[in-house]
Amino acid sequence: MKKTLLFVGYGSMAKAIACGIASSDLKTKYVIEIAGRDPKKAQNFIRENHLENIATIHSNNSLINVNEKIVMLCVKPYALGNFQYQGNASSVYSVMAGVDIATLKEHIHSNHYAKVMPNVGARYQKSSTAVCVQGDIKEEASEILSSFGKAVFVDSEALVDASIATGGSSPAFLALIAQALVDAGVREGIRREDALNLVRATFDGFAHLLLEQTPDEIISSITSPGGTTIEGLYVLEDKAVRGAIISACHEAVAKSKKKH
Repeated sequence: MKKTLLFVGYGSMAKAIACGIASSDLKTKYVIEIAGRDPKKAQNFIRENHLENIATIHSNNSLINVNEKIVMLCVKPYALGNFQYQGNASSVYSVMAGVDIATLKEHIHSNHYAKVMPNVGARYQKSSTAVCVQGDIKEEASEILSSFGKAVFVDSEALVDASIATGGSSPAFLALIAQALVDAGVREGIRREDALNLVRATFDGFAHLLLEQTPDEIISSITSPGGTTIEGLYVLEDKAVRGAIISACHEAVAKSKKKH
């Protein structure tokens, strides 16, 4: 008998995770339910993401039956209390930044909880996901979370929030860097479409390099004495770009702690 994965919420993160699972082998082991305030939005979510074969809409908008279901809480932190949760969930997974497991226990009953921080790469089974579990669900958590990317188990909930810097928010920061590189290419005379394709290929190649080398090793392998790359790196260091990135990540993590 298939287990039920109940998604509460149908935003971008729910979309990424559900599509990642639907593209993996787990689609043969689980059925998906979508719950939220607006049935029309839930229906659109299912249709737009081609989930008709494995997903249904939860019948009640505000009273959610979680009994013996694996619950994926994908709502904004302030929306957690907008629903009543009936029954004892098999397990509860929360992607809500800044919401601790103690708070989850006040709203939804279960013996097993997981606080997770995935990112939008989940849609392509390429998420970077930090997870902290309470209860005997590490094997289950590994199976589910690994279906849409790389799962890294950490020792505390605080470290899950900290991973906003390395996973949750970092795709947006990397996108800003990518946009700057595209603009740099245009400034030097490259057509925007060509610049974008070159940057995409560069990021793809860089991802493979990063699997084999540390960032410092990559820099050293490209940088030659008195060369072009070291000249550019000097400007970035002179402008404190590294420090700005670290500060941006720190502020993103700090913001998550103010959300509830």
